[in-house]
Amino acid sequence: MTNLSDAVASVAVVGATGYAGGELAAILSRHPHANLAAVFSGAKSGTTPFRSLHPSLSRATGPDAVPFDLDLLLAAKPDVVFLATPNEIAAEVVPQLLDRGVRVIDLSGAFRLRESASYPTWYGFEHPRAELLREAVYGLTEFCNGELTTARLVANPGCYPTSVLLAVRPLAALIDRDQPLICDSMSGISGAGKKSELAYSFAEVFGNFKAYGVAGHRHEPEIRQGLKLGDRATLIFVPHLLPTVRGILSTIHVAFTEPLTAEHVLALYTKAYAASHLVTVLPHGQLPELKDVVNTPRAEIGFQLLQGGKRAVLVSVIDNLLKGAASQAVQNFNRMFGYPDTEGLS
Repeated sequence: MTNLSDAVASVAVVGATGYAGGELAAILSRHPHANLAAVFSGAKSGTTPFRSLHPSLSRATGPDAVPFDLDLLLAAKPDVVFLATPNEIAAEVVPQLLDRGVRVIDLSGAFRLRESASYPTWYGFEHPRAELLREAVYGLTEFCNGELTTARLVANPGCYPTSVLLAVRPLAALIDRDQPLICDSMSGISGAGKKSELAYSFAEVFGNFKAYGVAGHRHEPEIRQGLKLGDRATLIFVPHLLPTVRGILSTIHVAFTEPLTAEHVLALYTKAYAASHLVTVLPHGQLPELKDVVNTPRAEIGFQLLQGGKRAVLVSVIDNLLKGAASQAVQNFNRMFGYPDTEGLS
């Protein structure tokens, strides 16, 4: 019998030339229990050398990224495929992989929402395999309780929802749902992906700061779902674009059904993250900063009680490309195969 510590899973990355995909390729290339068998780009032609996928791979060896082809992917015989592709592509490719017995960790939004009726409104397409939405495991790793071990399909959370849910979920049972839950979330420019659009150019972003998607961002229903808010509770989610490359800082305003003490709030967080090596909760009144987590797989959470404990401001920081995408996907991979959450991430 093979020891778990000696086992190696064959993995493939589709979309490795994007920001999150490049991070995935770098992490998996050094993961002790992953063999990176195939890498695919988002380009329609041409080959991208493996060393060009991420700065840390400049002296590394691995498979070059070629345009995606399902037959080539299946020929590599991966145990798990990581998809860092546009939503519509993932929605089409995931069922084909599952039907052939390949497990999938999907970094797109194609399988995050439970209700297929939400996709035309929030994602702009009719979902081709609605029955898989109920099967997909929502991979907010710290809140998964064993279901990842047998999961065929993991829907990796969005970066904004990760930052919000990590801060709010441990307190969700005590939140006053008759009052608005307000989330102001600020992301570095890499959250928009590699786009050649004026709005994301250096001249437009440098020295600037702006809100966008105020009328309805596609991560809003994901946050509602993760907090079980339903459609009636008032959620105000406003994303902002920071003049930085990476990182997310979310400032969240909540009201409670009864006054809470700092000790009570800290106890709830401590219980939620007692087993986590990647989420740190700071003492009352100490708020985290982006520089504390950028380029790491970690999250930090701080809180300040207001109005005698009736309200609070929660602040959460993550690296949008890591805990908000690639490193959380690897955390989920680790759980699927029984490895420690931090395997390959330190």
